[in-house]
Amino acid sequence: MEELQWIRAVKSGHQEAYKFLVLRYQNMVYHVCLKITSDEVSAKDLSQEIFTKAYSALPAFREDSSFSTWLYQIAVRKCLDYKRANQREQSRRSTSEVSEDDWVTAETPEHIVLSQETNSRIHQMVNELAEPYRSAIKLYYFDQCSYQEIASRQGISTKTVESQLYRAKLMMRKKGEDFR
Repeated sequence: MEELQWIRAVKSGHQEAYKFLVLRYQNMVYHVCLKITSDEVSAKDLSQEIFTKAYSALPAFREDSSFSTWLYQIAVRKCLDYKRANQREQSRRSTSEVSEDDWVTAETPEHIVLSQETNSRIHQMVNELAEPYRSAIKLYYFDQCSYQEIASRQGISTKTVESQLYRAKLMMRKKGEDFR
C-alpha cells in the first residue's frame, strides 16, 4: 500500500516521493540491465535512463498492475533497444573496416549477381506488402529504426509495431515460398 501512495504522490506533483520508488527498485533494474547487456557500465547508464523514462511515463501508469512489473517491462524494452542499436553500430563499423586483403577473397561475379537478384526480389516483395506492414519493414530493416522510433513516427504503440513486423515477416515468408 505504501508503494501506491508514493506513486500517487509523484503523480500529484511531489517529485521527491519518486526517490522511494528508485531506492526500492534500483537493484532489480540494474540486474535486468546487467543480464541483458553483460556490461556493468552500460547497465548503470541504462538504469538511470530507465528511471528517467519511468518517471516521465508515470502519469500513464494504470494502477491495475504492479509497479514492479510495469518498470520491469520498461527496463527490458530499453535494454533490448540498446542492445539492438549497439549490434547495428558494431555491424556498421565492421563493414566499413574492409582491408585490401579482403578483395582477394571477394565473391565471384556469379555470387554477386545472384545476391543482387535476391536483394531485388526482397525489395519487390516488401513493396508488394500492404500498409502499414510495408512501412514497418522498411523503417525497421532498411532504415534501422528501433521499435520506439517507428512507434513515434507512426503515432502507434511499440506493441503495434511489434505486431506489424511479426505479421509482415509471416507474409514475406509466404511470398518467399512462392518465390522458390
